[in-house]
Amino acid sequence: MRIKILLFFAFALAALSVTTHVQAQGLALRHSPRLMQGVRPLGMGGAFVALPGTDENALFYNPAAINDYEKKVHMQFVLPTVEFSYKAIPFIASDIVGLADDIDAAATDSAKINVFDNFTAANAGRYEELGVHGSIAHFMHKYLAASLVYENRSVVALTNPTSTTVDIESLTQAGLQLGSAYGFFDDMLQVGLALKFLERHLIDETISQRDVIANANFSDILDVDNFGFGVGVDAGIKAKLPIKNWKVWDYLDPTFALTVQDIGHTRFSNSLGRQEESTTFGLAVYPNYWKLKSALAFDFRDLEHTTDFITKFHAGYEVTWPEISKVLRSVSARIGMSQGYFAGGVGLDFKYAKFNFASWGREIGENTRQKESRMFGFQLAAGF
Repeated sequence: MRIKILLFFAFALAALSVTTHVQAQGLALRHSPRLMQGVRPLGMGGAFVALPGTDENALFYNPAAINDYEKKVHMQFVLPTVEFSYKAIPFIASDIVGLADDIDAAATDSAKINVFDNFTAANAGRYEELGVHGSIAHFMHKYLAASLVYENRSVVALTNPTSTTVDIESLTQAGLQLGSAYGFFDDMLQVGLALKFLERHLIDETISQRDVIANANFSDILDVDNFGFGVGVDAGIKAKLPIKNWKVWDYLDPTFALTVQDIGHTRFSNSLGRQEESTTFGLAVYPNYWKLKSALAFDFRDLEHTTDFITKFHAGYEVTWPEISKVLRSVSARIGMSQGYFAGGVGLDFKYAKFNFASWGREIGENTRQKESRMFGFQLAAGF
């Protein structure tokens, strides 16, 4: 009974923390959730908070879904996920390195400025993003989940039309996330809470002509000593309405969800900023047919932020063919829409491993459908 009271109290506090505000996000945090976006949800356009907990994503999207796990221990190891925009790898790994070398090799200030100006002119409007994240070890049980996580997201952007500058942002986070959930009324109502303890490293520079000539080497422009520690709280609820004797309702089995992530904003020491609070409402239905299992989900994210509706709206559909063989347990196909852009993906679930691929669009402009960054993501996981 005490556990039930504590979980209800925690969620009540989460609901009271919601406020309406506008807050500019850094380039590396223009997504939700702010930590550990999964390839499977991204293939569904990011619509995921009302789905049942069947994998590691429950802990990071809606901790209430932890209560859907089986009453036995499952572990996953080595979960590297790689995300990148269309030409990010050669641009960040080659072009930016080449720019640094050319500036360092220039003999005069005017020559350095000429190298820098030529680069910004040739790449005006460019936005490239590269990220990797995963879980060193992930523990799952019906009442408890825990994960040792790491994440890096690096962005290089030349999207300011009023100046010749290069924005470089690299955000690295690592730490522990713990979640617990409990179900009421035969799990018709599920409530969950998650705590995260994160060490953050941030490089955030807008490089101009002045920076190029004021530093002896290009690497001196980047401040690499920004470290900070933060503690965050997420809360979630997932519920089904007890409507009986309605065939359509029984067939679709609707699930409603509400999450508040980074309650009150997750603040980091040493002036390293904060992860903004994000409230999401979700709805999912399950129109299964033949052997196939499917889910149609809708998420409305960042509800407390004043932005256009389409930037908050995410929708996705997943169809799964289960029990294919003892080795290949299931195959899934996904399609969705995220912020007005197409998303899609596939998944292969083997007995001791799984593979997921997704492609989705990310809005990088300030206005609706202003500028899309086409992203690709791969995940390989092993576990039992």
